[in-house]
Order: sequence, then C-alpha cells, then structure tokens
Amino acid sequence: MPSQVVFAEMTLLHRLLPYRTQWVIFSQESLRIETRRMTILAATGIESLQDLAAQHGWFASTLTIQPIVGKPLRIKGLKRKQTSRLLNAIAAVATESAATVAAELVAADEALCRLSNLKCYARRGAMLTVHKKLVSAIDKCCGLIDQHLSATECDVQRRLEDLRSVENIEALRYDINQRFVYARRPHVETVASAVLSTRVTDEQADAVATDEKVTLVLAGAGTGKTTVVVTKIAHLVHNEGVDPKQILVLAFNKKAQAEIRDRLTKELSAVDVATFHAFGRRVVADCEQTQPNLSKMATDEKAKREAIEEYLKELTKSETTYHLVTSYLNYHFESCQSPFDFETDADYENHWRNIELRTLSGVQVKSIQELQLANYLTEHGIEFEYEPQYEHSTATRDYRQYYPDFFLLDSGIYIEHFALNEDGNPPPHWESYAEGVAWKRKTHERYGTTLIETYSWEHTRDTWRESLREKLEATGVVLTPIPRHKLLALLSEKKISRLTDLLATFHNHVKTANTELDVLRARARLRRDAPRSLAFIDIFALIQHRYEECLAAADERDFHDFINRATRYIGDRKWKPQYRYVLVDEFQDISAGRMALLRAFNETDVGYFLVGDDWQSIYRFTGSDVSLMSGLGDQLGHVQQRTLTLTFRYNDGILEPSTKFIKANPQQTQRLLRSNGTARDDGITVVAVEEAAKGVREAVREINRIADTEEPEMIVLGRYTDSRHAVDSFVKFNTVHSAKGTEADYVIVVDLVDRQRGFPSQFADDTLLELVLPPQGGNTHVFAEERRLFYVALTRARCGTYLITDRKFPSKFVVELLEQNAGLRQIGEFDPTPPCPKCPTGHLVISSTKKTLRCINHPRCSHQAQRCTICSEGYVMITTSGKAACNNFACKQPYDVCPSCGEGVMYPRHSKKTGDFEACTEFRTKLKCEFTRNIQRKPR
Repeated sequence: MPSQVVFAEMTLLHRLLPYRTQWVIFSQESLRIETRRMTILAATGIESLQDLAAQHGWFASTLTIQPIVGKPLRIKGLKRKQTSRLLNAIAAVATESAATVAAELVAADEALCRLSNLKCYARRGAMLTVHKKLVSAIDKCCGLIDQHLSATECDVQRRLEDLRSVENIEALRYDINQRFVYARRPHVETVASAVLSTRVTDEQADAVATDEKVTLVLAGAGTGKTTVVVTKIAHLVHNEGVDPKQILVLAFNKKAQAEIRDRLTKELSAVDVATFHAFGRRVVADCEQTQPNLSKMATDEKAKREAIEEYLKELTKSETTYHLVTSYLNYHFESCQSPFDFETDADYENHWRNIELRTLSGVQVKSIQELQLANYLTEHGIEFEYEPQYEHSTATRDYRQYYPDFFLLDSGIYIEHFALNEDGNPPPHWESYAEGVAWKRKTHERYGTTLIETYSWEHTRDTWRESLREKLEATGVVLTPIPRHKLLALLSEKKISRLTDLLATFHNHVKTANTELDVLRARARLRRDAPRSLAFIDIFALIQHRYEECLAAADERDFHDFINRATRYIGDRKWKPQYRYVLVDEFQDISAGRMALLRAFNETDVGYFLVGDDWQSIYRFTGSDVSLMSGLGDQLGHVQQRTLTLTFRYNDGILEPSTKFIKANPQQTQRLLRSNGTARDDGITVVAVEEAAKGVREAVREINRIADTEEPEMIVLGRYTDSRHAVDSFVKFNTVHSAKGTEADYVIVVDLVDRQRGFPSQFADDTLLELVLPPQGGNTHVFAEERRLFYVALTRARCGTYLITDRKFPSKFVVELLEQNAGLRQIGEFDPTPPCPKCPTGHLVISSTKKTLRCINHPRCSHQAQRCTICSEGYVMITTSGKAACNNFACKQPYDVCPSCGEGVMYPRHSKKTGDFEACTEFRTKLKCEFTRNIQRKPR
C-alpha cells in the first residue's frame, strides 16, 4: 500500500474558471476533495465508494465518484496523467485491501469448518470469537473492495452473510454441538463400560460429552450424579487425551471424596480429587512454604463455642467493653419490633407469645419496649413494680381496676408506655386504643398522680434512653447506675449462652462468605432494627478480632482460611493452576466462599463440569447458597445445562408424590423426573400413631412381612439427632441431613409432628442472621428449605418410604402429601386436635384439670378454651368465621367474642362483691384483657 500522497489537480485553464474544486487527493486510503482555500468538501474511504471512473479529454479529465450512499460527484478539469495515477493508486489499494479481507473471510470460514467437523465441542466463547472476526470481515466487503473480490471469495462472503446475527451463529453452534454429542455417545459408553462396568444412559452420555466452558448437569435423586462425574473423568482421559494431572475434582466432604476416589481405575489415579478445604490447604502450603496448622476450633464446634463464650466473658470484665455486652443483653437481646411493624393486632400478639420477655429483675413483661424500659430502670438503681393496682379504685361495671405499666417505689411516679407514633396515633389496627390512652391521662389528672409517658416512636428512632433520662430527672428521680459486678450478676447464663451460640453461627457465615466488617455495618444501617444490628456487630467485631488473634498466636488456621487464602493466591497469580478441567459434585451445596475459589480459576482456559440438584439444597444454615446455582451464568459465564431425568433408585410410587411435593415450590426448577420401572414399588405409606416408637415398630413388622429378601435394608431418618429414641431396638438411625447421598431398601421417617420441634422445624432463626445468611433465592416459599429436606427423606428409599406422623398433630408436609395424592396408603386414623387460634404452631389439648383446652406451646402461648357452661362437654372456640361457639356438635351453644380485644370469649363469672358478670377469657393470658359487662343469658 503506497504511503505517499497521490493527487490530481485542476489544469491551469480550469483554475481560471470559477470552479470550487482545486485538488483530489488520495492518502492513507482516504479520498479528499479540496478547494483553493484548503476547505475539505468531501473525505471518504475506499470502502464507501461504489465506483470511480474517469473520462479523458484532449486537455483534461473528468472524474466521476459514485459513493455507496448519495448522489454521484463529477469533477471536471483535472490533469490527465495525475488522474490516471490517482485511479491506479486507488485500484492498487483496493486490490490489496480486498486480498486482506478475502484472507479474513477464508480464515473465518475455515474456523467455522473446524468447529463443524465434529472433532471438538464448539464452545460459545470460541464461536463468538469467530463470529466477531466474521462480522468484521463481512463489514469490510463493500465499495471498491467488494469489486476486487474473486467469484470464489464472493461465494464465501454470501455464505457467511447469513451468520452475521448472534441468533443465527448460536443456532449453528447448537446444531454442531448436537451432532458432536450424538457422535461421541458410543465413545462415552465404551469408557463407562470399561471403567465402571456399567452402561450409561443416553442422557448421561450426552452430559459427559458436553464440553462447554461451564457445563451444569441437573441430576435428580438416584439419577447417577457420581456415575456421571467418574465417567466424565474417564472420557476426558481416554477419549479426549487430557492428562489426568490436569483434572481437579472438588468434593464437599471426605465421604464424597472417597466415593469418587474409590471408583477411579489405576489409569485415572493421578486425577486430583480433594475436598475444597484440603485443596485450599495445599495451595496455602505451596505459597507460604509451610504446612498450615489446623485449629482445634475448626474440627470441634464445642471447642469453638467455648472459646467464643470465654472471649465474651473477657469483654464483660473490661471497663471499656463490658457496657457493649450488657447494653445488648438488656436492650437488644430480642428483635426490637414495634406494634407498627405488624398488619394486625393478632400478628403482634402471636409474635410475642412465643418469646419469654423477662427483665433483669425477673419480671415477665408483655413487649420488648417495656422490657427495655424495665431494664433501664434496674440498671440505674430505680426500683419499680410492674403493672401494680392503681392506688385509687377505678373499677366499674364496664371496666376492671386500672393497672399502670410501672410504679416507681421510691418516688411514687407512674410510667405508661404508649404504642403511639410521632403524630400521637396508635397502630391503625388497634381499635379503641386512643380512647384508653385518653382515659389513663384523665385518670392521673383527676387524682393528681404523676405520670411519665414513653412512646413507641422513641424506640424506633433509638432516642428513648435520652428521653427517659430527661423525663425522670425532670421529676426529681435520681439515676444511680448499679455497680458493674451487680449488673453482671443479674445477667442470666441462659442469655450469655444464647448470645454465644448466635455469635458462633454468625462467625461461621462471615468466614464462609469472607464478608468484611464494613459490609456488615453497611447492611446493618439499612435494616429496620439498625440499633440492634449495629450493637451486635460491635460485639461481633471484638469477638472476631480476638478469635483471629488466638489463631495467629498459635500459628493456626481454620477451614475457611484455607479456602479464602487459596482464592486470593490463585487470583493474584501467586499460585498458577495447571488444570484444564474442574469438576464439582453436589454443586447445589456451593457457598459464596467456594464459588469465589472457582471464579479464581476462570482467568485460565479451564472448563467447569458441575453436577447438582437444586431440589436437594439443604445446607443454607452452613452457608450453602442455592441462588449461586440458578445464577451461575453471572458467576462463571455462559452455562450449557444438561438434565438427567431417569432415576434408578425407586419407582412411581415414591417418584410421583415426591416430585409433585417438591415442584409445589415454583422457585424450584420445574423439570421432569421418571423411573426406569425396575425397582419393587411399595410407594409411600403414612402411619398415624400417638407414639413414634410404636409407629417405627409397626413399619418394621410390615417391611419384614412384604420385602423380597429375608433381611431388607432399613434406615430410620429423623429431623433431629436426639430423635434416635424413636428407633427403639432397631440400631440403624440417621438424621436426614447426614443421610444425604445414602439409600436403603426401606426408609422410615420420624419427627413428623406439627410442633415447633417437628418436621418441618418451626423454629425461627434470629433475624440478625439475615445479615450474613445467603439470599433467599428459592427459599421465599413457606418452609422452602425444610421442604427440600423432606424431599431428601422421601427419596432415600429404593422400595418404600414410611412416614410416622402424629395422629393428633400431623405434620403439615404429611397433610399436604395426602391432599395431593388421594390414593396414598395410610395405616391408622387421624384424630387431629383443633389448631390454637392465637399461636401459629400450636394445637389445643385437654388440660390436666379437664376444665380447659390448653395450647401445646404452653407456657409460651397461654391461650385456653373454657369448658362450655351449657353442655359441660364441649369447649368454647372461636370459629373461622370469627364467631364463638361450643365445639360439641350436639350443643353448639353460641358465645360472644370480646368486643374489646377481639381475641377472647365473653365467659360467665361470679363475684361475691358484684354478683354475676361476663369477663373476657384473655384476662389471665399475656393480653390481660380487662373488659367485663353485666351478665346476658342467651336462650338455647
């Protein structure tokens, strides 16, 4: 390509004429037209020119320029020789450019041919690279360049033109890969037979042959996850020529690691199979040139908990830090939710019914804000009585005696805590509350007693302490903080223990995700309970610092350190991996820290082969984050998904109910699962009994009677470790969590009772864990993780699953299974007790006196249903329609719901002083409704 400038100027004669053009200049593939004043009238590249021609006269030439877009431009009076030289120069450049473009077209075409020849899988990254070059070459095929292409080259151009769009190139890639995978099936089957002595299905072979940069295999229960992993290893080594040392297999525990290792043949023994922790430890050892010591706290949770409790007690002994602990325990121990955080009064009451709010002085109060006020008074040496009888009589026919919230013994001052916002309004669902506030104020004004008012909004804004101090001092009350040792003595060991457990769990999640303190504080500031969250983070920061100090002093590390440090070393290229493939089994259990380790490999040309099942993601409490699986593309790039749908473990009797159950959560992947139809099919049996051990014995007797073998393999699975007692003399028991990956002929599931400590477990985590727990992802559905755990329990059996449930309090999951599957087999009859109308996890049972029905969650829930005064057999219940009546079908005597609280029933009482009257049944509960009225007998 000429580097000099080539130009054609007007003849002397034409320069005398009033033409604007003076020169036509060609330089650096650009054609310019200039005037006498050097003003550029046009400048264009040869790719924008459709044609360029000259007509030569006797004295001058006329140059015609035809752009691709626009009208032709005719320039007269140019010197002939210069015009010819200009045209030759442009033609030479066009020819040379066309040759370059032709080479690019051919290169792109050949690259596509290489990807299409079925000798390798067409990864999306490689195809997009070819596509980028293809588009670049096609874009250059225009103007004069296009005219200088040969017929063959034009054919290539036209053929590639159809692949300009990403959609078309992806469609081609899909077709190439489908044919490639199909062609590789026999090769995969051959190595599987040699290595595993088993035949793989077409689905399994296709998954193994898929070689995308990131391949995700969704494998249902019993579909052969480990088989696919081992076959993939054999395929890479024997069919694809990959050095075994270039394959890394990461497992989540030693059991899974050993299972994979044991199934590898001698030829595959060089494959690197390790747990995430062991691999991280090796990287750290290589980079730090010393084998890191593992802390005892990493392997012994009890030791770690004891250490954290010791650190916590150290904080209470220091003048500078003890107030952090005492302040948290006194004012932030429970989630600080106000009445304004709930939609209804019943929601508010239900929330606090199951939480014991006991003050430093040992008094049980009704709200967290009252507890905070009470503890502040105690901490500052002010003795009080909680809800004493007012010093003046206020009882009438319509109202009981007035009981203020607090009475200060030394000063005779009353304190009322009102659930009011800054505008002086109560929660919108609290009917008649404002009238009660006005009545209390008038009562104190009437009798001249001193009243200090506190408000919910002060707690919401975290100004209540300063405000209370000012109000107390304004009335002459002296605040004298009690000595530190006395305050510490009032703190219960139970609270210290609970805080220790919370700190230990919180610490595990922080290190699993490698979360910085600044990030935690930023999250805490955005929360509704920001004061509580920040108070906890302040304590946690000191505990974490002390923990790391102890590790450093002993020159030790924990498991999280191995992964986090290895991630940093790989990311900084201080440790350069030589792997071509990274395989992960049980990928649904991936955590943020482990995902960061996988991402560190992504800068290299590594291929990921990840096998898992989001239906079996059950370890969120340890940091597992199922959303990392569904959002895998955001983590590692484009994902090619394969699905294994054929289970070899069980038949339709287990498959259909369990699949229907897990797919009821719309946030789970909605995929097909089918059975190969060869296993014995005893399906799922529900056993309704009053005692779990009895149900287990009955299930064992039936299994021994119907099984094909004399000694069928059985296992009892429980939701909790100490449910082992239900096993009785039967020896083999496991929790559902630890049974993951195992199977037996028959499985017996216990703990299926509708209680807090049942299955599903209805214990609520402390809301502070939301700061560090993985995002909800597929967990927003009710009992989402418990549902997946139940699915795991259902699908451990090859022949049959027996669900031992309580006949009076059947598990919600069992009830759902029975509703979804009308033909499900059942042993024993249900005799369900009525649900507690106040406690979402409770049921009502007959009390020891048989005068009431009492909630099974007593004393956390104090609700009681009174015996019917008419038939003396039934009990007075509030129905779903909001009315009250006797639950005896032969009686059904109607009663009135309390018009004041709306939660109790108006029940006849007698007083020697006032005679017969009706009082609310919630008088003796935490609600302490004081509404009464004259007796109103109703005819039957």
